[in-house]
Amino acid sequence: MRRNKIIIDVLFVVLTAVILTGLDYFELLEKNIGYALIPILAAYFLGQQVERRFSKI
Repeated sequence: MRRNKIIIDVLFVVLTAVILTGLDYFELLEKNIGYALIPILAAYFLGQQVERRFSKI
């Protein structure tokens, strides 16, 4: 149960790092930095759902 949560957290961190690195490489972060809040909020709500789902198992 706890291990699944850690795996999902690590995957999210790696995926976010890859996306942000790619956006920085193509110099798209400067124009679109205001949209950085969207994946952070999505991760927050997905994390809540994962926590509820795996705490019942």
